[in-house]
Amino acid sequence: MAIFAISDLHLPARQKPMDVFGAHWENHFEKISEDWRVRVSEDDIVLLPGDLTWAMHLEEAMEDIRRVGELPGRKLILRGNHDYWWNTAAKMQRFFDEHGLDSLQILHNNCVFY
Repeated sequence: MAIFAISDLHLPARQKPMDVFGAHWENHFEKISEDWRVRVSEDDIVLLPGDLTWAMHLEEAMEDIRRVGELPGRKLILRGNHDYWWNTAAKMQRFFDEHGLDSLQILHNNCVFY
């Protein structure tokens, strides 16, 4: 098992693609996904300490959340300063569980043992 960390993905939420910041940001998530799939196995942990998506509301964030959830590994998600879509930690974890996003777990005023 390996532990990885990546933050500030700022996925587009269909509103704000990262390539507005320059051509080197084109296909931003595709590049991340490709590298992720090479490095991360299902037994690994990926810490995502904030700013997952530009979305303002949870409904807008769903596509981005699902895309991250489909990547290998168990993802531990912390709230970032741009994660306006995030409700309470308990509501977010319940939402992930209800939507079959089993690989996602909230890390907020709690701990996870591995």
